[in-house]
Amino acid sequence: MNIFKDANNVLDSFISNNLLSYHQLRNYDYGTENRSNVSQISKYISHRILYEYEIINKLKAFDKKKKFTDEILWRIYWKGYLENYKSIWIEYIKFKVISHDSDILKAAKEGKTGIDCFDRWIEELKENNYLHNHSRMWFASIWIFTLRLPWQEGARLFMKHLLDGDAASNTLSWRWVAGMHTNKKPYIVSKENIKKYTVNRFSNIQINILNKIQIHEKKQPISNKLPVQQIFSNSSILIMFDNDLNLANRSKLFNSYSKVYILLNGVINNGFELSDKVIHFKQGLVENINKLIPNSEVSKSNDLEIILGDHKYIDVIYPGVGHNLDLINKHAYQNEIIINYIYREEDLIYWNYANSGFYKFKKKFYKLNNI
Repeated sequence: MNIFKDANNVLDSFISNNLLSYHQLRNYDYGTENRSNVSQISKYISHRILYEYEIINKLKAFDKKKKFTDEILWRIYWKGYLENYKSIWIEYIKFKVISHDSDILKAAKEGKTGIDCFDRWIEELKENNYLHNHSRMWFASIWIFTLRLPWQEGARLFMKHLLDGDAASNTLSWRWVAGMHTNKKPYIVSKENIKKYTVNRFSNIQINILNKIQIHEKKQPISNKLPVQQIFSNSSILIMFDNDLNLANRSKLFNSYSKVYILLNGVINNGFELSDKVIHFKQGLVENINKLIPNSEVSKSNDLEIILGDHKYIDVIYPGVGHNLDLINKHAYQNEIIINYIYREEDLIYWNYANSGFYKFKKKFYKLNNI
């Protein structure tokens, strides 16, 4: 099995058969038996088996309405935005529940709220490790504005169970629903919207949004500057994480090290965990990549101390703001190790424009790429 070939086959099939109708049908969630109106490539994008910029380049000749292109752009934008506003991530991982009804939280996580659609989505999330994007928005809105639960707890639940879980997209999308990204304009779900776009699949939709919650936060300061790629390195080893596995044009890079470690961060730091199904999926990806890099070795996060050993310098393919970056920074700090991060050129270019609204970012990206 070649995971890159498989992922590209899924993408090409969608482009050939369903891209034309995507702008009309993308908001419909027909259920688990029919996903033909969406691409089903998110689990590959979040691990960069499919590379965002390469997808957009391929879409130039096909996506006349640009709706699918925009969806890929959102992922680039979210990553860049979190790089510019790192304090958002710091506040998120530090969050601890102070007071809420634990019975409601338990019912929500177990899918026993009595809200038919919500409970079915919990079941789907745990069974299939996927939810349609529109359903994720509805789910988050019900979680925050009907069940009155902290958005951070919902974000952690998604990250635990989604095969396409991505620190930036997941965290910032939940904040978007809560109204923290759009100048206090939350996304409020409606029964009519759910009924229309699920084609009346659900019966008991009890949504109470009469008293909207006020969500407050401090103004997030923007970073002084984004990373700059270092050229020289004294490291004999390279570490890469499961959320950036793209190998294109990197054989020379890999061959310059005595060992390349592919790190699977299954038990996330700060008390966050991934479900067994998600870990199994990631394990399959990294084992596939391991076969394609001759001098590589698959390792788990609890092996990091052994990997680092007596090294004083290490090279790391930059994993982006999130749990993986927290993990490697923590170990490097504790062991007084100097890290040289290896960035992707496209990321360093476009993250510079992801410091305000999406549509301003989109306009700049389109201009730079003649889209």
